[in-house]
Amino acid sequence: MFDAKGRLDNFQQGVGRLLQEIPDSMNALFGFINAAQKEGVLTIREKELIAIGVSIYNRCEDCIVVHAQQALQAGCTRAEILEAAAMAIVFGGGPSLGATASVLLAALDQFENKT
Repeated sequence: MFDAKGRLDNFQQGVGRLLQEIPDSMNALFGFINAAQKEGVLTIREKELIAIGVSIYNRCEDCIVVHAQQALQAGCTRAEILEAAAMAIVFGGGPSLGATASVLLAALDQFENKT
């Protein structure tokens, strides 16, 4: 089974290192990310569901894991997250189906009751 927790830990450690090694670039990037992700016309929940769809479509395993955890923390249900993934599969076909079946499901199974 895909180790979503391990993948998330490795990602977070790598980002931490990058913040130390290229702080100006990383801080600028996170300034933009934080501005885009804050509540506005769209709620945090809605933005996380969009992030799930984009992550699945692009098959970015780190993104899928991060946004699965964040979507659950934002109060999204498993059913809502999987519906967002289904829309990504509509546009992304088989590769997006594979990312959902192997990465997203594992992340939900591992994070669902730990948020």
